[in-house]
Amino acid sequence: MLSADEFGRSLSGAVQLLNRDEEGLRRFPVSIEAFWRSFGAVVLTAPAFVTALAADRLRLGLPLEEGLFSDPTHVTARLALAGVAWIAFPILMIAVVRWLGLGHCYVRFVIAYNWSAVFASAILAFPTAMYVTGLASSALSTLFVVAFGVVVFRLRWFLAKAALGVSGGLAAMIATADLALYGMFAALASATVAAA
Repeated sequence: MLSADEFGRSLSGAVQLLNRDEEGLRRFPVSIEAFWRSFGAVVLTAPAFVTALAADRLRLGLPLEEGLFSDPTHVTARLALAGVAWIAFPILMIAVVRWLGLGHCYVRFVIAYNWSAVFASAILAFPTAMYVTGLASSALSTLFVVAFGVVVFRLRWFLAKAALGVSGGLAAMIATADLALYGMFAALASATVAAA
């Protein structure tokens, strides 16, 4: 069970990492139990998920008034993709840390990664929310996603560099792999919605 203290400390640590403060790593409890609890942070990404559902409906020309959850197949497909996307990168990182001989850093890295994903999803959902509310066109929203993607890349780069103790170049490769995986799942989600 996640305590309020761990919740607050973890989110605070993620904010520090966003601000390139390595001390943020000290805020995360590091244990096998904390590792598994960190996957519960996915609940905090629910607003980003709802925003994605709304954007899907708009792109398909469906009215939002009918309700975001009116198509169970679409919602289930989106949920399944979100779940797979949430665990795909940590699974990929098992091979990476073993190859680099950094297995001892894996638990700390994934805990910080999962909690920082709350902010990463919020940052990337912001342009989508602008599109849904009519504050930005689809093209402008896409441009904002790219710009905000730079902020997320910087967060992931710093996280890899600080938590794994790797060089800036290697951290950039890890962050690039993370965003590429995110882009792949986003494209897959769009294709699934278009096919529905």
